[in-house]
Amino acid sequence: MVTIPVVDAIVPFVLAALGFALLAWLVLSRRQQLVVYDWHWALLFRRGKFVRVLKPGLYRFFQPPCYWMLLDKRQQTIAVPGQEVLTKDALGIKLTLHAEYQIEDAVRLMKTLPAWTAQEVVAAIYPMIQLPIREAAAEHTLDELLQNRDMLPERVMIAASARLADNGVKLVRVAVRDIMIPSSLRDAFAATTIAQKQGAAALERARSEVASMRALANAARMAQDHPALLQLRALQAVQASEGKNTLVLDLSGKGTAAKADGGSTLGEDDQTT
Repeated sequence: MVTIPVVDAIVPFVLAALGFALLAWLVLSRRQQLVVYDWHWALLFRRGKFVRVLKPGLYRFFQPPCYWMLLDKRQQTIAVPGQEVLTKDALGIKLTLHAEYQIEDAVRLMKTLPAWTAQEVVAAIYPMIQLPIREAAAEHTLDELLQNRDMLPERVMIAASARLADNGVKLVRVAVRDIMIPSSLRDAFAATTIAQKQGAAALERARSEVASMRALANAARMAQDHPALLQLRALQAVQASEGKNTLVLDLSGKGTAAKADGGSTLGEDDQTT
């Protein structure tokens, strides 16, 4: 009979302790830890309003009412694959581009673009690069694009850089990875290239033949004007023959030099070498 009041007195304290533990668990479960690194843009929000940019460090917040947005400060890449465009000469091609960008002002980006995560940032930047590609390709013919692949990235850089800068993003570089043309156009370009190379080869052969004929004509003219050159040429032939042939020379200047087999002679005053 004595212990009943004691139990009744302990029960409220137990219930209060359990309630306090539950409350503490609820509070701690809402407390989140955030680590901000040097390469992070960390934007803090409270009850839906932007508060400030967090510096690198360790933070603890209750979520809700606090939320944060993390973006990367480092240079990042985005691929613009398989864009079907029409050139100035109404030929359909596919372009694959590679772009590099960097977030310079995350606060401006957050206020101007519908982006919350890194994937959403890429999705928001993509149209700003895609549209200038179509506009730039429509201003040049296919031959111009193939001969100067840097022409298209320069136009895209000029058109897209200003728009991205207004949203806090710096466009660092744009490069053409591939230019894909239909098979029919590819065969036509190959046939044109082959015909050009064959014509260049034929022209070079003709030039070589003309040069050879001109050299022979000059040699004949020099031999006619200077007969002694024939004897010098004959001596060179003897030196190059390595003793396989017999050359009969007329050193008196009255005859001509000739090559004969078996040591034949050309005149009474000839000498054999």
